[in-house]
Amino acid sequence: MMTDVGDLPVIDLSQPEWWREPMVVTAPMLAAGAAAAYVPTFDTVFLLRYDDCLRALNDPDLLAMGSRYFEMQGWTEGPFVEWIRRNVVMMDPPGHTRLRRLVSRAFTPRAVASMRAVSQRVAHELCDRVDAAGGAVEFVHDWARVLPLLVVCEMIGIPRVDVDQMAQWAAALTVASGVASPEARAAGDQGMREFNGYVTAMIAERRAHPAPDLLSALIDAEDKGDRLSANELVAMVVQLIFAGHETTQNLLGNGLYRVLEHADQLALLRADPSRIPAAVEEMLRYDPPITFTSRIARRAIVLGGVDIATDQLVMLNLTAANHDPREFSDPGRFDVTRPDNRHLSFGKGIHYCLGANLARLEAEVAFATLLGRYGVIEEVGASGWTAFTPLRGRVRMDVVMRP
Repeated sequence: MMTDVGDLPVIDLSQPEWWREPMVVTAPMLAAGAAAAYVPTFDTVFLLRYDDCLRALNDPDLLAMGSRYFEMQGWTEGPFVEWIRRNVVMMDPPGHTRLRRLVSRAFTPRAVASMRAVSQRVAHELCDRVDAAGGAVEFVHDWARVLPLLVVCEMIGIPRVDVDQMAQWAAALTVASGVASPEARAAGDQGMREFNGYVTAMIAERRAHPAPDLLSALIDAEDKGDRLSANELVAMVVQLIFAGHETTQNLLGNGLYRVLEHADQLALLRADPSRIPAAVEEMLRYDPPITFTSRIARRAIVLGGVDIATDQLVMLNLTAANHDPREFSDPGRFDVTRPDNRHLSFGKGIHYCLGANLARLEAEVAFATLLGRYGVIEEVGASGWTAFTPLRGRVRMDVVMRP
């Protein structure tokens, strides 16, 4: 028997409550047996259960959302939306297959492993800065953001990067990525315009002076005579820089927040640093850096017991899926020893996160370095969570770290 959307629990994305602690909102829904919720903002359904989200991520009849999510909000043109339309993450085959094939060689296990030494060097440099400042740091923006940004820029081949300028552009794209106000849209377009200009100039410089780096490889990337167009190349590099640090920033900030919140789990990691890789997986499960994603139905199907019409937008609640008691024992417990942690935070299927292994490596290096150098790590003052964007992270974390 199909469920009528009028009988579903409601998640109102126009209200800040859900963004603060999405798992707290959806836990009672899952406990009551709900497989989906209704989202009035987009007049569609939010899949809640692990199995349904996993199926949706793998189902070839569910297409990437492209720019639909933004068009439904009345945002149909401008630099930001144009970037979304060229973004490999938002595309379907054959375009997705072609672009991913051209860039995936840069993310082989060997290429990612070569970034371990870079990550380690940057992590120690950031800790040296903390020590020079007397042990005080605003962790989210001055540590968690900077590490993956410097690593991905070195991987691409940007020897010097204006971290603060890049952060402004990334912040503009982040707020534009959710339920964006007119002000957020204007900021997103302006940030995109400046980001495009920066990357275009960088590409021109590298064409004139090739180097053994990812940017030169992307410029020269060829598969059976196929190359990236000029616009595709710019969009790809912007995506690599943006996605290569924004979500990992959230993983590091959210992860440290949860570890400090659970002193018993911190003690386990200090006693046995070999648990750090499993701890990173639990950080990813508990607070996915991307709270939800969306798909578009190619044909009429049934998901979560709800009839989905052809061409309908469907939203996948990754946080709820990662807290589904049918898949995870005691899902509300933050447990760095959790076995067989098959979370969906990097997605599944053809859109599985290209940089997943790099993010894992950076997080493992970051937490091993922090716990190895500091016997005391304390958050001082209160903060909150970002809102109205699927990119979930702490607004700020003022931290004191001492040997």
